[in-house]
Amino acid sequence: MKRNDLIDIYQAENGCEYIVEEVPENSLLASLGIYKNSIVKKNYRYKFGGPVVMRVSSRDIAVGKDVAQDIKVRKVAH
Repeated sequence: MKRNDLIDIYQAENGCEYIVEEVPENSLLASLGIYKNSIVKKNYRYKFGGPVVMRVSSRDIAVGKDVAQDIKVRKVAH
């Protein structure tokens, strides 16, 4: 997979599932289930630079814009 095939979760389309390909070194993200090769569903991005809400397993997680822009994903092919 080429780096330019990835998109950050902040810019990704709402309502779709993604495989996490790159994630910043952050123990909190890992403890929430956001790590390389995990599957997340982006639910919503709040306007005006607000957080992104995504479903990880059975939990909804909100991450700030700055962190969301560092989480690189690719869309799950169905």
